[in-house]
Amino acid sequence: MNNWFTVERIDIDTYAISEYKHWEETHCYLLCGAQRAVLIDTGLGIVKIKEVVDDLTELPVTVITTHVHWDHIGGHQHFSHFEVHEAEKDWLFIFPSLCKR
Repeated sequence: MNNWFTVERIDIDTYAISEYKHWEETHCYLLCGAQRAVLIDTGLGIVKIKEVVDDLTELPVTVITTHVHWDHIGGHQHFSHFEVHEAEKDWLFIFPSLCKR
């Protein structure tokens, strides 16, 4: 499944990483700064999005969780640093296998 993700370069520092092969067609976004990158959501978790992110940047990555639905947090377990809104923090940790902290 090495062609699971479709990567589209939006500009020099921004990528859309999409899962068009699933009916939900999820979209995650990687924004690369000078010292750090931000990944907005981690998709379904069917295939490791971290491998795609690692191919796109060598910067340390922080994941920003837009909201805690399964199609947005599926790849969280592959990242060491992620953030979520305080109101949804408890929901995120209901799934300990998805989100190791």
